[in-house]
Amino acid sequence: MWSRRRLLELIIAAGLLPLPTSQASRLKITGLLTVDTDPNQVAVADFNRDGKLDLAVASGDSNSTVSVLLGNGDGTFQTQVRYPVGNFPYGVTAADVNLDGSPDLLVGNYEDGTMSVLLGNGDGTFQTQLAFVTGGGPETIVVGDFNGDGLPDVFAASYEGALLLGNGDGTFQAASLFLPSTRPLSAAVGDYNCDGQQDLAITFTSGIFNQGIVEVLLGNGDGTFRIGDSYSLMVSTPYSIAVADLNHDGRLDLAVTTFELAAAVLLGHGDGTFTSAVYYTTPYAAYGIAIADFNRDGNPDLAVANFILPSYLSVFAGNRDGTFQPAVNYKMPEGSNYADAVAAGDFNGDGSTDVVLANATSANLSVLLNTGGTLMRTASSLNPSRVGQSVTFTTQVKASLSGTGTPTGTVTFKDGSKSIKVSLISGTAKFTTSRLTQGTHQIQASYAGDANFNPNSAKPLVQVVNPGQGDKVAERGK
Repeated sequence: MWSRRRLLELIIAAGLLPLPTSQASRLKITGLLTVDTDPNQVAVADFNRDGKLDLAVASGDSNSTVSVLLGNGDGTFQTQVRYPVGNFPYGVTAADVNLDGSPDLLVGNYEDGTMSVLLGNGDGTFQTQLAFVTGGGPETIVVGDFNGDGLPDVFAASYEGALLLGNGDGTFQAASLFLPSTRPLSAAVGDYNCDGQQDLAITFTSGIFNQGIVEVLLGNGDGTFRIGDSYSLMVSTPYSIAVADLNHDGRLDLAVTTFELAAAVLLGHGDGTFTSAVYYTTPYAAYGIAIADFNRDGNPDLAVANFILPSYLSVFAGNRDGTFQPAVNYKMPEGSNYADAVAAGDFNGDGSTDVVLANATSANLSVLLNTGGTLMRTASSLNPSRVGQSVTFTTQVKASLSGTGTPTGTVTFKDGSKSIKVSLISGTAKFTTSRLTQGTHQIQASYAGDANFNPNSAKPLVQVVNPGQGDKVAERGK
């Protein structure tokens, strides 16, 4: 991997790559997290089950460790805690492989040809690694149930492609190496032909023609696969691959990053085949990719790490039909160099998706919080109330990040099938009623969003309405 990076550094130094254009922002760089040298993949999960997202980072340095950074729930993270793994950890995945309800870590050790499994204790700490042979050079670890027994299995994108069937207790059977001439670089799990079985999509470079390839491996449901269609890319080196339904047709689609300055999108037909790739330009070499709805319009967007000094992040807003708008590019500050991985999650609990970017040569992570995020709270003027009494519900909508303005637009209050839309005034919406019936009501307030802020919903408020005064007198007279 370092040879590819060195080549890119030489190209950049020679001035052969274009400068990106500046566009309007939706993400804001808010922090820089120190990790070990060469962070190359980031996994996001709630490791200590406190409702706040945490990070696990694989770093290909001489320490041979994976780092865990527990989230504070406000977009900041605690100092990294290191856990020993194998030599040159390259790739980390979070999944519950022993079925105890706590996320575990699976780490590919590039130089050892092994996978380290660190079982989570549920409190943010992890047990000593268990090592399993994968064959040389595992770069990506993905999890799925490939033999239909309900237990998590693993595919490692190693030199020969390794399948390790899970025992359900965090251990795995001996690897089956079934792609001896392919050398997969990355993989994504999904049911691509809608038969109820887990399939794989892998990326690799054809040695004969130096051609980037996406290949589909259709699962038989018994832990074996049959080779499906392959798709040639107009590039030599595809890197990361991600899967989601990008065009709302109920069929899984693929997005692939390439070193040749593009993200490629292949839309699925639902039968295991895909359309030819459509390319979306990034300013620099595209490395890692994450799919999430950053503007909360209901359409998946693409976030792509650009391998450059300093790092760039490209975000492509999705259209409903599986196409994407031109990239909005975010330049990282000096000291954040050569981003090769990106991960997404709501790190400050405001309902909008944020980003972390792994900067390979500067040993840190860039945190970008979503400027469209809001914090919402609904209150009642009288709770409990009585039948016939006037009650005012007030919802406050404020920006989760300072300096991003005051939300405008409307809030819809909903009580069962009844709803009313109210305009925000200085970030506040109010609704008064005296028509609440006896019983328990769940008042849901939803913000529609505006040009600067994403749609969001407040935590439902439970309003208790007791019998009116006259009702009580009537009851006593019975």
